[in-house]
Amino acid sequence: MPLMAQHDILTRFAATSEGGLCVADATRNPTNAYKIRGALARVSAAQSEGKKIVVTASAGNHGAGVACAAQALGMEARVYVPESAPQVKVNTIRGFGATVLQEGSTFDESLCYARRDQHLLAGRGALVHPFDDLLVAAGQGTIGLEMLAHIEQLRKERAFDKVRIFLPVGGGGLLAGVASVMKMLWDPRHPHPEIVGVIDESAPAALLGVLFGRPVAAAPDTIADGTKVALIGDTFLSVSHLVDYMMLVRHDSIVSAMRRHERETFTKLEGAGALALAGEAQARKHKLFSHPERTLSIALITGRNIDPCLFHEAVTGEARLDIASHARQAFDVRIPEREGELLHFLQTVKSFNIASLTYKQRPGAAAARLQAEFEVPRDALGSLQRAIFADFPGSHRLEEGEEMLYPIGEPVAQEYHDELIALDDKPGAFLECVERLSKARAFGSVGFLFYRKPPYAGKTAQVVLGLD
Repeated sequence: MPLMAQHDILTRFAATSEGGLCVADATRNPTNAYKIRGALARVSAAQSEGKKIVVTASAGNHGAGVACAAQALGMEARVYVPESAPQVKVNTIRGFGATVLQEGSTFDESLCYARRDQHLLAGRGALVHPFDDLLVAAGQGTIGLEMLAHIEQLRKERAFDKVRIFLPVGGGGLLAGVASVMKMLWDPRHPHPEIVGVIDESAPAALLGVLFGRPVAAAPDTIADGTKVALIGDTFLSVSHLVDYMMLVRHDSIVSAMRRHERETFTKLEGAGALALAGEAQARKHKLFSHPERTLSIALITGRNIDPCLFHEAVTGEARLDIASHARQAFDVRIPEREGELLHFLQTVKSFNIASLTYKQRPGAAAARLQAEFEVPRDALGSLQRAIFADFPGSHRLEEGEEMLYPIGEPVAQEYHDELIALDDKPGAFLECVERLSKARAFGSVGFLFYRKPPYAGKTAQVVLGLD
């Protein structure tokens, strides 16, 4: 059956416009999430292949989509979920008649169990991957078809020069499908839309994959459990060149988006469902893009399966950073292209707590670019600024949010070393980490360095070195 003809279980997204923002809601179906689209595409194909059983792994919403599609098509569904999967999502999956198997502590472990399912091994079943599958991505891409139609309608009602689309990213299936549709079927009479992938900073697998041009393992720890993926797939990477920007958002920004949406619409969103709203709000607040007054922004809501108690706990939780006495400040630093200058910078700021750092060499340039964000007492900001400006002329402070936006271009390095590091939450810990890694391995020249220690990650940080 044609995907878009399944009106009994698949409804088109509801779009509401307010100023320059269009909020597109892809959750108006029995699963309360967009995942039914890709699931239906793949499950229909499995039925055409003569399969009677579909097997999948999921953090929750994809599993519900597969279960719903299988029930509609008269097939059996087996869904592997992490032991930590939200109970509301487990109940939804079971409600569609699927067998739920809680195996593994993470989604990636659950996927390993699914791949070893007896029905797959015996050839009786078909695997429905949540995101690394062309048909699944194509199913999610139907959202893009509806966006195109809605944009054309809006052109009759108002004038705008540019369209910018904010999409949440976990494994990249949604982004792959929608970006492909929007860029390839776009009316060439108008400037191409900008695609912005929005990622929780605590789950950076998609960003790392795009930066390196290959899957790079991450250690996700995020309120957006639907994007809690440690390794993205080749399906997204094959079309990642269609993405214009990747944007990181913080826990607090996601919670604020959840709270704001509930206050305005009386609808509770899960963390992943509010990611795009958080990204659009961050871009607008900090003016990260030019000419916003002539831009139509679209933010996609993707899921509203959250337990009311967990929602209340999330939106009333206390932030770790004491904003009265501490502050975050980011700097754009020019590092001379000389051996030892990166370590020189880390030694210069070793008395201050680094929250994040991205370092990238620029071939043929006299200086590499480094962006570093610090979390320090407010009365130490002056000392930090003087230390950086004295040793690295040409550096400047970044406006809030600038360091969270990554324009997408060529991969930053051909080789990399990544390691999950347990760091003491103290100034100088990152310097000690880099020195230790440098002594342990003959790295040669570091062409790219990514470090991020989210506020809610305890002593866990992600360190990735890209090598020339």
